[in-house]
Amino acid sequence: MNRKALIGITIGVLLLSLACSFGPSGGGGGGGQPSNVIFQDDFSDAKSGWEVGDYETGKVGYGNGVYYVISNGDGDTMWGVANKKFDNVIIDVDATQISAGPDSNNDYGILCREQGDGNGYFFLISGDGFYSILKAEGGEFTPLVDWTDSDVINTGNASNHIQATCNGSSLILTVNGQQLATANDTAYSSGDIALTATSYESQPTEVHFDNLVVSKP
Repeated sequence: MNRKALIGITIGVLLLSLACSFGPSGGGGGGGQPSNVIFQDDFSDAKSGWEVGDYETGKVGYGNGVYYVISNGDGDTMWGVANKKFDNVIIDVDATQISAGPDSNNDYGILCREQGDGNGYFFLISGDGFYSILKAEGGEFTPLVDWTDSDVINTGNASNHIQATCNGSSLILTVNGQQLATANDTAYSSGDIALTATSYESQPTEVHFDNLVVSKP
């Protein structure tokens, strides 16, 4: 494990919104749907409102019934927002690593309470079997739960069901039905949701997301 520190948020990702026609194939795994659903998306409709963009550091958009996030590598964090606003939510999504560098030294997952500039809470797993909860604030990432390995995570090019709970100050990461991490923080009380990926190798990481469900706690 040789994970780089996550520092800085790429200005190009923050400011640009260039549409692209990229369309990879593939899809996510399975997962149960919670009650009290307030928003859901299977990404079959490319006009459902999520960010679409082709940036210097990667791409986000729709393709073949999934939402893809591609980080071009070298530590660039990519994310695509839903263009909505929530406060207390449980977010479920199926995530499938499609490709990565030889070491799967990356991360991917859910961004909760995104502030319009990439700041918010990141609920992450990695292709090499680690998990973390990070807070992005002021252009820097602070671990609320530091990187920890778990055999619950399916490694490599595989699917995982990720659940992020943001309920008041309580933050919970659950993967494949097992709670892995909890934290408490009061920096953000509401915001957008986003799907994210980062490659820490020179090769890109591509992750496909599907079957997203947002529910009230």
